[in-house]
Amino acid sequence: MTVLTLDWFLEDAKVIQVAQADGVSAVLRGLPIAIVMMLIAAQAVWEMAKLCGSAGVLILGRSAVIGAAGLGTLPLWQQFVGGELTGQTVMMLFAAIVWIVFLDQMVSRRTTDAIRTVACTMMTVLYLGVGGAMILQIRVADSNGFVKLIMFLAVVKSTDIGAYFVGSAIGKRKLTPWLSPGKSWEGLFGGLAAAAGVSILIAYLGDVGLAVWQAAVFGVIIGVAGQFGDLCESLLKRSAKIKDSSSMVPEFGGILDIIDSPLIAAPAAAAMFAVM
Repeated sequence: MTVLTLDWFLEDAKVIQVAQADGVSAVLRGLPIAIVMMLIAAQAVWEMAKLCGSAGVLILGRSAVIGAAGLGTLPLWQQFVGGELTGQTVMMLFAAIVWIVFLDQMVSRRTTDAIRTVACTMMTVLYLGVGGAMILQIRVADSNGFVKLIMFLAVVKSTDIGAYFVGSAIGKRKLTPWLSPGKSWEGLFGGLAAAAGVSILIAYLGDVGLAVWQAAVFGVIIGVAGQFGDLCESLLKRSAKIKDSSSMVPEFGGILDIIDSPLIAAPAAAAMFAVM
């Protein structure tokens, strides 16, 4: 919350401004969030390295941190040149990351397990970097991005909370017993109901330009995407035979266990905000 408050204050007071390519001065949005996301990316890479190591594969930690942090904060740097993200900009960054990963493999490990190491490193970069970039893109997309980011995060986490309490109370039919035995269909529907309710409330209070039915649809779709994100990380942990990605956050596990839902749900949220 402190980071979000600081981010809002810096933009509202127009403390940080940049001179864009067309000579127009513009407020730089999302700097505090981007800094925190780079720190989160470093910890998440370490946790991914732990997962991959348990599955018998090493990753290139330095390259993964550089790639995930660089890709994840691309929407911030894009503001220096003005305009939105372009396909050419993104592809050039991807190309640079590929170069860095292959060079790191050649220098540090030569041909040792090169295929699996490079593959797992690139998966880590894409998993953390793309999701991180889309979260930041929600924030910097327009002047109302702060409220939209709050709305997105609240919807994702309210789905988790609703699913947990409803599932614990009345959950009987398992959603995916082979992947996440604790999840139930009853819990999923309870989580989606909570997500829709929170989405409608924030859309009304925050004036994000969504009608009631649009806010409800947003909540349900993002709730589903968030639960899918949780299952995605469960897939990796099951493969590695690990319960939590780390013990960094008591009662919750690791950073990956906290950000798994937003990472996967963020692209869907950014797309829905753009369309709606």
